[in-house]
Amino acid sequence: MYDDSAIAQTPYNKSINGLNQTTLILRSWEYNPKNQLMEVTIETVHTGTDAAEPTFTFEAKGKESKELYPAKKVYESDNVMVVHIENVPTEYHVIGLFVTEHRDDKILKQEYKRQLKNDSDVATTELDKIKKSDLPKPEDVIVVGDYREIKVNKNLVVKSDKAYQKEAIVEDMKRIKQEITVIIDESIPFQKELVSTLAKEKASLKSEMEYETKEEQTETEKEIDKKENAISSAEEEIEAYKSKVKELKEKYDNREEKLDKLFHPERQSVEENQESKEQKQQQEAKKKHEKHQKQDAKKQDKNKKDESKKEQKRQQQKKKNKDKPSEKEGK
Repeated sequence: MYDDSAIAQTPYNKSINGLNQTTLILRSWEYNPKNQLMEVTIETVHTGTDAAEPTFTFEAKGKESKELYPAKKVYESDNVMVVHIENVPTEYHVIGLFVTEHRDDKILKQEYKRQLKNDSDVATTELDKIKKSDLPKPEDVIVVGDYREIKVNKNLVVKSDKAYQKEAIVEDMKRIKQEITVIIDESIPFQKELVSTLAKEKASLKSEMEYETKEEQTETEKEIDKKENAISSAEEEIEAYKSKVKELKEKYDNREEKLDKLFHPERQSVEENQESKEQKQQQEAKKKHEKHQKQDAKKQDKNKKDESKKEQKRQQQKKKNKDKPSEKEGK
């Protein structure tokens, strides 16, 4: 039957705020009616200041039925979490996935201690004396899935960590490629067109100044300055976009390399062996070079000593000759 109720779906690929240390991004939500299994993929971005990143727990509940469904994390890596919700009946409409953020107890105790220290009426408490009940409760957010926005996937099953990792990398590469395409095909051409339009308007204003009064020319000059500033801003924007494209391409290449190593681990082994071989060769070459340097240094040192001895002998002989009386003086 036609359903005209408001769609309750949490938007895909948008930031989800509400947690203390983390921003969430809903990447995908799928459902297999055959095995009544849901799979929710969430990206986590650590936006807080805690040195230790938080952990997460999950709970799923039907909006209409208020029934709880088993929810567990089946994979986590590279800031991506995959959560499975089990036993979801085919007649479901809206499911709420509660994501609870658990911060490190030691960090929370340190924060609590600082708060007590700032309060002049309260004595400083030792960390081991602070109770868990004194600490703030974990924060949570609800990620909502609407049956009209959840993708039906009849092949959805529990997969291996390697399979989830491949999927996460491939999806990330798709997003990067799409972002590059938007910048190159839309954002940069728009700014270039804006520069061209502003340049024409600036030229037109300059040509009109010839027929204006001094007062009018002053106003026109102000308008020309505005156009020049706008052109500079647009040109800076273009350069920023170019830098972003370069950064994204490097990121894409990095993911591609990671994926290649995941599909072909033997290549990584060969590369590591090759690197090890090259390092060994470099070390051996370095040792040989150092050995030759030492030999050359010894040789030079010996030559200097020999030369010094010869010089000493020459000086001694010279002195001896000088001190020896001539034959004429003897007679």
